[in-house]
Amino acid sequence: MRNLKLYFEAGQLTEVVFRENGTNEPRRTIRGKTGGAFRHAGSFQWTSAVKALGLLVAKAALNPQNSTIQGLGGSLASSLDYALSKQPIWVTDMFGCDQQGISFARRLILRTNPERKRPGPVVLAVNYVYLPATSIEVFSDGAACTGAALEQLVAMLEGTPNTAVAQSSASVHQNSEAETMLAGNM
Repeated sequence: MRNLKLYFEAGQLTEVVFRENGTNEPRRTIRGKTGGAFRHAGSFQWTSAVKALGLLVAKAALNPQNSTIQGLGGSLASSLDYALSKQPIWVTDMFGCDQQGISFARRLILRTNPERKRPGPVVLAVNYVYLPATSIEVFSDGAACTGAALEQLVAMLEGTPNTAVAQSSASVHQNSEAETMLAGNM
């Protein structure tokens, strides 16, 4: 059975473990220029395409019905789309290839408007026929991510502020405005 595990530390992807099927050994890739001490592991660097992959898979684990990412040139989605088209070594290290040399990542990720050959955004989604949502696991800072922790990770990867943090800073802003007004009345 296929499964995919993503490990994040401080909001950045540090390790990916992918098993194409039950008979194969899982493929392990580690963040860095080489596998280093992990001799049988592949490697990847923290790039916008890797960030997009982390975001896409985290969104799929959080809410399979609403887990697409999309964007125009220069976006996270277009970076991952480009990587899927060009198949750099990190993609094949991470997901492996079939007998024709095509990365399994192309089966895992569905693309609409690949390589943006027509006007409009590229849209990416996880192929749940190939990898069911129940086969995706996300870990952050050493613990399994579910619910609120997964929402926070997705927000961090999207670059959107966490609502709790945003509410807290809005409250601080309101308090400082009130203090300024009180100081002015004295």
